[in-house]
Amino acid sequence: MSSAKLLYKQINKLDPKQVSKKLKEFLKEDVPAGDATTKNIVLIDTKEVFAIQPRESMIFCGNPIIENIFSPKVKVKKMVKDGQKLLSGQTIALLSGSNSEILTKERLLLNMIQRMSGVSSLTGKYVEKLNNNKIKVLDTRKTTPGLRMFEKYAVFCGGGSNHRLNLSSGIMVKDNHINKITDEVADKLTRISPSVPIQFEVDSPKQINSQNVSLVDAFLLDNMTPNKIKECIEKINLLKNKDKNIFIEVSGGVTLKNISKFNLKGVNGISVGALTHQSTNVDIGLDLHS
Repeated sequence: MSSAKLLYKQINKLDPKQVSKKLKEFLKEDVPAGDATTKNIVLIDTKEVFAIQPRESMIFCGNPIIENIFSPKVKVKKMVKDGQKLLSGQTIALLSGSNSEILTKERLLLNMIQRMSGVSSLTGKYVEKLNNNKIKVLDTRKTTPGLRMFEKYAVFCGGGSNHRLNLSSGIMVKDNHINKITDEVADKLTRISPSVPIQFEVDSPKQINSQNVSLVDAFLLDNMTPNKIKECIEKINLLKNKDKNIFIEVSGGVTLKNISKFNLKGVNGISVGALTHQSTNVDIGLDLHS
């Protein structure tokens, strides 16, 4: 069972067109009618060089923002890669050209890369704590509205793996659905396209049976003790076809303090909502380059 593959395509890059579209939407929120300060103070558009630098250690994520937020009036020189570990004071990028544009977009630029780097840095801590490259640290749909693709990309850059992107990506049969799996529903599920993963969520070994084992690509073992997880895995192994790989996901109450308890044989992934809903922005600044 340890050979089971990830269920969903990984967000290992972002579409520049989508990024630009989102940034334009966000910029309208921050600059609905021009930058009143910059246009009245920066009377001459001088050509200073600005440096983007971290003020603490982190795993950096944000190059798609730096690459797509500015017009051709601003020259960008990137110095680091997404997923790279940085120390305080390293230079992430140098910006030159229209300083009025740089100052107008500074806050949005920093908000985005601070957020994304916060997610990637926390993800890296979970991956390091688990210390098992055969078990993936998975994200969830508990993302900030409007920022899902950015946060999931940040999880990937931090060494984690992407799980379900949205409700259209796959079928997740939760415990409240299980009693509704009639023969008619089961037959319908067998005719679902192979590109659409089917996963059952269970909170007890009793909910695992030959019918759902035959239907699924994955099980989500929710809020279980390590012993209960082992019991579920043994039962799945007994009931499944020997040639069938079933992805085993563990979820519920996973923290940095206890993730090591779920480092169990047969587990393929551990989903951690905290990667996105409990991460904090890291400190990154934009200053004149000396």
